[in-house]
Amino acid sequence: MFRTEIPWQEFSTMIKRCLHTLIAVLFLLNGTLFADGYLTVRTEPDGIEVWLDDNFVGDSPIIDKKLKSGRYSLKLVDPVQHSSTIEEIFIQDNENTVIEKTIKSKFGSLRVNSVPEGATVSIATDLGPTPVTNDFMNPGKYRVEIRHPDKKYLPIVEEVVIPRGESVSLSKTLEREKDFTQKDIWRLILGGTTAAGFVWAIIANGNYNEYNTKYEYKKVVPSLETEDMQKDFKSKRNSSLAQMIVGTVVGSLSLVGLEIVAFF
Repeated sequence: MFRTEIPWQEFSTMIKRCLHTLIAVLFLLNGTLFADGYLTVRTEPDGIEVWLDDNFVGDSPIIDKKLKSGRYSLKLVDPVQHSSTIEEIFIQDNENTVIEKTIKSKFGSLRVNSVPEGATVSIATDLGPTPVTNDFMNPGKYRVEIRHPDKKYLPIVEEVVIPRGESVSLSKTLEREKDFTQKDIWRLILGGTTAAGFVWAIIANGNYNEYNTKYEYKKVVPSLETEDMQKDFKSKRNSSLAQMIVGTVVGSLSLVGLEIVAFF
């Protein structure tokens, strides 16, 4: 048998070539078999907590998060509403998996504006002065009252329905109360008529008492005046009595009308 010996220099060169080949293969494998993927999570609204397999990743938006390829459990948690959604995702090699979610609120929103501003908005409780926004309204029907601190502005009452996850806007212009409304005019007329009626009745009552006294006196001493003067006193007495009754009736009816206008 013949034994062939390989020179050490050639052996060393062969080993180097093998190592170079192995490194090249490993480099190729690292770009294929052992490549990473990426995850992007966008939510509406922002600020939603992102969890992968019970590990907190961060608040949305998450952009190009580098991950090993494989299957993950993705959980999105709304810290405000204390609600969450869970789904499975798969991260592929050298690919960016994009997740876009709209987290629908279980509440509704109410926005109220008024002209002029500063009016108090009330439902079951005061929401504050306009402009006011409440993003945590339970869905349902509400009776909204808008009342300005200046009493010359007339209040507004409006019924609104707030759906879940939606925003309702209410914009109102408050009307200023006129200096003299029709109601004020009726108050003035009826008040004046009431006063005039009772004053008339008081004056007529005084005249009645005066003429009645003179008439009774002339009946006792008829020689002091003629019969025609006695008849004149009697006529004036009866006229004063009628005027007193009419004045009392007019004043009373006007007073009742004034109370009715004031009530309504």
